[in-house]
Amino acid sequence: GGVNYSLECFGRAEVLRQAIDAVTTLGTCGIVGATKMGTEVAFNVNDVMIPGKRIMGIVQGDVVANAFIPTLVDLYLQGRFPFDKLCRFYSFDQINEAMADSESGITIKPILRMPTATDPA
Repeated sequence: GGVNYSLECFGRAEVLRQAIDAVTTLGTCGIVGATKMGTEVAFNVNDVMIPGKRIMGIVQGDVVANAFIPTLVDLYLQGRFPFDKLCRFYSFDQINEAMADSESGITIKPILRMPTATDPA
């Protein structure tokens, strides 16, 4: 048994392992979540090879940006894609909070605002 497709979206090794295990014969596990650099996942190679499972990394949705970004903008303008709810802005002195919020899932896309020469000291 199992599913034809699974997506790991959390960036956690233990969840990726579950996503791989959940896939059936000739199924595909897509990795979307960004893990910490150097993260390793242990799995039995034969459990992947014998049933012909596929594990693939997906970067930026594997889309053609020239076509996809205008579509996202249109959806946002129609109120159908709440892009602004995915982002949170942080000042440079909040860099540690931005990292912690990203790692804990409080925010999806932390955006760090760098100080400029015209900012008050």
